[in-house]
Amino acid sequence: MKKGEAYNLDMLALGVITGALSVFGLPWMCGATVQSVAHVKSMTTYEFDDDLETEVISGVVETRTVPFIVHSLIAASVLLLPVLRTVPIPVVSGIFLYLGRKLMTGNQFLRRLRDCMSEKTRLPFDHPVNKVGRKVMNGYTLIQLVALGILWAFKSNSSTAIFFPSVIGFLIALRSWVLPKIFTEEELVSLGDASPRVKTVFS
Repeated sequence: MKKGEAYNLDMLALGVITGALSVFGLPWMCGATVQSVAHVKSMTTYEFDDDLETEVISGVVETRTVPFIVHSLIAASVLLLPVLRTVPIPVVSGIFLYLGRKLMTGNQFLRRLRDCMSEKTRLPFDHPVNKVGRKVMNGYTLIQLVALGILWAFKSNSSTAIFFPSVIGFLIALRSWVLPKIFTEEELVSLGDASPRVKTVFS
């Protein structure tokens, strides 16, 4: 996807809004993850790859009209509050549980957790276990699991939760300086975590 001048205008508007919210002590804006992911997925085109024998992403159609309409409808849902109050909480929780389950589909981290003890013969040929071995895959997954635990601990503790966004920067340092000393680039590519320069070469 290629962005023009409008992308810079978006960043400018977001910066101004975030600055104003900070001055008045209001919560910052956050990404509408579910809507954004669903929108990108719906605007994605696929093509069948004969070599991989599966569908691969061929491109994403860019549009600003659809997100504007979607978020306008979300804002308009405030008018439905009298009706939404009658919806039982378990129903609302079930919707979020369903959306979370759908978003987890295809997640490589969860896939590796599931397959960490599986027999190699029962896994696909291109599975990380068959490419880099079980020891490397499980070691990489364990590091991810520990990092997730640290982030969860910061988020769950009321005295440290305010620093949660800053702690995410720890992941950048971990990926940029620590992991390359433990795993080779070939192993990282097989694990689905190629360095940016390698992704550019492959694309």
